[in-house]
Amino acid sequence: MENLMFDYRSLGEKLAVPLEIVQKLEEEARDEFPFDDMLMEIHILRAVKAYAKTSKQVMFIEN
Repeated sequence: MENLMFDYRSLGEKLAVPLEIVQKLEEEARDEFPFDDMLMEIHILRAVKAYAKTSKQVMFIEN
């Protein structure tokens, strides 16, 4: 996947989501949407945002 319509990788970096998590989300989304790159990218984008939000909430609760 060279040409991303939705740059979830940069968003992951910006939101401090570990690359391993983004890659795992890519794998899972590819399995779920094997023939629809745009839908797959949107799914990953939303999952990256949700992961970042959830991990921040967990850090806040722990502190």
